[in-house]
This record gives sequence, structure tokens and C-alpha cells, in this order.
Amino acid sequence: MPEPTSYRPGELCWADLSTPDPAGAERFYTAVFGWEYVHAGAAYDHYTYAAADRQMVAGIAPARDGGTGWVVAFATDSAEAVAERVRQAGGDIAEGPEDFGVQGRSVLAVDPAGAHVAFWQPRAHLGAGRVGEPSSLCWAELAVRDVAGADRFYAAVLGLRAAEHAAAGSADYAAYRLDGEPVAGRTVLRAGQQDVEPFWMPYFGATDAGAAVRTAEREGGSVLFSGATGEGAGLAVLADPWGATFAVLELAAREPDGSAGVG
Repeated sequence: MPEPTSYRPGELCWADLSTPDPAGAERFYTAVFGWEYVHAGAAYDHYTYAAADRQMVAGIAPARDGGTGWVVAFATDSAEAVAERVRQAGGDIAEGPEDFGVQGRSVLAVDPAGAHVAFWQPRAHLGAGRVGEPSSLCWAELAVRDVAGADRFYAAVLGLRAAEHAAAGSADYAAYRLDGEPVAGRTVLRAGQQDVEPFWMPYFGATDAGAAVRTAEREGGSVLFSGATGEGAGLAVLADPWGATFAVLELAAREPDGSAGVG
């Protein structure tokens, strides 16, 4: 897949990990995905960029409140405007709009169901420089109880439209589409998940989901689900040693020209 040169407002563009142990998280995700790191230093609150094949793919930040978790970000052309739409649609603003140095402007919001979601207005930092490939962001999924409320919120804030996603094999699953193209998914928290708060979960690509599962377990992570998609691709939902949840989706290996490899 070609490296992105821009993101349309409403497209998935980044994922941040907040963790109480950034150094430990770096070791864990290097083992699972082979990531390397660029440390932004004190001027950027000790933020760390994770890279795959020299392209930025995600971020790691020290947890401000001792908590942990992944937050996905959608592109916007105006942090102020998207923050206002969040408020008008019934969400809350947790942080921002604020500058992140010269890199861009960010907003961290809480949707009406309680799921945290971020928005990124790029300047020097576009967002993920590699997507839809092994070791990079390839999808994100919202788990929520009030699907109708969530659909209204993300339609109002980002222009996303929920539509049945046949490949998922479940009537409870929908794809959020931007101009007809799927950019994220939405699923239902069921009756047995009363203690689970609504959340967004990033998916990262892998050439071998089974190998990623084994590595995550060896490095102290846990396996919440391991199986396959309706199309037969390996899929796993994992938690890192500090409890941050993410998914691994098996993707076909690609040649340098972007075509699918054979054999």
C-alpha cells in the first residue's frame, strides 16, 4: 500500500498508547511488532514515536493518571471546529484543542457512551506514515452498547455513516464509512460484558497472527481472543502487560511495489 501523503477529515490516522511504563511498553511492542522508536524528549512530555520500516506508525506516552490504554485518532482540518461538534453532539472534551509543538493540534474527547477518541489536525506530523501493512495501524473498532447513539454522534462529528459489514458475519457489526469507504468498525457490547466500558480498539497488521500471539504471551501479555475473520485471516485481541487492549490482524505480505506477495 502506498505511503499516505494526506488524510481526509474523518479518516483514521493515528493511535496513541498511554502507559505507566513507557520503557517496558517499548520492549513489549518491539517484540510483537519489531517497532523502533524516536524519543521526542521533555519538550513533548517525553512522547515517543514508534516506527516500522522508518515510518511513524503509533505513539507511546507516559500515563498522566497512572492508567493505561490505546486511543485512536481521526483526522480533522480544524481542532476547534471538531471540538465544537463534539460538544453539540453530546460529547465532552477531555483535553484541548491544544498545540503539540509544531507537529499539529490535538483534541481528546469522550463520546456520549464514555469512549475516549482523539482528533488530529496535522502540521509537521501528518499521522501514520504507513497503514494497512504489517506492524502498522490497519483498522479500529468501537465497542458500545447504544449503537444508535454512537452512530448519530460519529455522523455528526466526522460525517461517518454506519453500514452493515458483510465480511464480519454478524448483524451486530457495522462499518463506519466515509464517502462510501470503510474507515472503522462498530460492534456491540453484550449482556455478559456489563463491567466493560465502551472503548475504541486499534488493529495492527501482522504477517502471522499466531506468532504475534505467542510472542505477546511470552512477553507478559494476555490473549483475550484468538481465531480468524470470516474471510479466514488470523485475528487476535491481546492485552499488553499493563492491560492496554489492541488487536492483531493477519495481512498478506506485500512486495516493495505494494502488490501482494505470492507463496
